[in-house]
Amino acid sequence: MARTTEKKEADADRVKELQGIPSARSQGKRRAARKARERRYSAVMSRGYVVFLAIMCIVTVLMCIRYLRLKETITRQVKQNNELRTKLTSTRAENDALLESIQNSVDMNHIREVAINEFGMKYATEDQVIWYNGEDNGYVEQYRDVS
Repeated sequence: MARTTEKKEADADRVKELQGIPSARSQGKRRAARKARERRYSAVMSRGYVVFLAIMCIVTVLMCIRYLRLKETITRQVKQNNELRTKLTSTRAENDALLESIQNSVDMNHIREVAINEFGMKYATEDQVIWYNGEDNGYVEQYRDVS
């Protein structure tokens, strides 16, 4: 009788398989296979390994944040550098224009004529010129009258 019961169970399992219904035997096999996989996975993913991976993930995220901050700082400095270069160029152009206008406004011939004709000034003669050897300190101290 035990044989007929086994035969009936086997027939019932085949019918269920044909109908797409998993049998109790195949479900047990699947459970055992799943538990074996879980055991293998937990053996590979030990507690220390998980902690190591978590630390590495945190370090990677922190390094990415640091990289983005440095990149933003460099971008800001490049932009500021370009603005300063533009300002320098415009200031130099303005300075050159002012220098040119100053040089054009001063007429040295007119100054010489006014000095000679109106104020009675004359060019210095050779005996009025005193030559000296100057030092490199940028100024001259006068200790006595030059006359």
